Amino acid sequence: MIVTVTFNPAIDKTALVDTLVVGGLNRLRDVRQDAGGKGVNVSKTLLALGSNSFATGFLAGSSGRVIEDSLDHLGIENEFVWVEGNTRTNLKVLNAKMELTELNEPGPYVEMEDVQALVELIKKKADPSSYVVLSGNVSPGVENTIYKEMIASLKESGIRVLLDADGELFKEGIQAKPYAIKPNRFELAQYFGVREPESLEDTVLLGEKLLNDQTRLVVISMGGEGALFLSEEAFLYCPVLPIDLKSSVGAGDAMVAAMALGLENKLSLEELAILCMATSAGACTTEGTQPARLEVIEDLKDLVQIERMRG
Repeated sequence: MIVTVTFNPAIDKTALVDTLVVGGLNRLRDVRQDAGGKGVNVSKTLLALGSNSFATGFLAGSSGRVIEDSLDHLGIENEFVWVEGNTRTNLKVLNAKMELTELNEPGPYVEMEDVQALVELIKKKADPSSYVVLSGNVSPGVENTIYKEMIASLKESGIRVLLDADGELFKEGIQAKPYAIKPNRFELAQYFGVREPESLEDTVLLGEKLLNDQTRLVVISMGGEGALFLSEEAFLYCPVLPIDLKSSVGAGDAMVAAMALGLENKLSLEELAILCMATSAGACTTEGTQPARLEVIEDLKDLVQIERMRG
């Protein structure tokens, strides 16, 4: 089973505008609304890939009910810890160059007893064969050490964790040695306190430092340059796929979903890389945070190129 955890879900409103005018009037078009938040997006992508998941996290107020109803309608099993306040609404605006501007609300305040209730809920649902995806920012009131503490606690129960976070959450979280991580190149450089590497070789040198006896998979996303996949098995580089880009929103979450499914299905590193690249590219061909259809992802697999850098 794959469990997705979203501390701070959102109703994501995505819209297009020819030119974003700061301090002026912007007339939006093609506005759509989706249940969002990184873990929620992972669950939606897993569904598109034909896999079930259990979505959890924190919800609040009428906006939270919208997200719960949306997941129920999609047939995604879910149970959230309800807190005071109202789940946030985020606005994501893309201009004609597909440059993304995000206006994100903070979300409801979460108490530590709410966090403890969430951990108990995850442990009740997951088993040692499960993968738990911890992704995205945390709610107001939650310390940046929370992912580290949750990873350590879940590992005590034999549960494997996939971490997708940035900043202090990433820095603290990887100290607990999650099973898999997905930093981007900037986050990787930020963690090691160095300038962002310009070459694939230098990026690999940083990424392999995060591999150890417990962290078995490191995937480094590099935007328009593709991604690196590092494990004991091999080091692979995949360039970005040639697609008709509609929106990059949700591409990273799609890759995380593919990582989790690949690990659950015990795919080889090459098979996992192909699935990740095709699923992520597929998300870029859709509007909003909706995942691509399975047949689109299957077709995109044929476009994935792999360069074996080591192994």
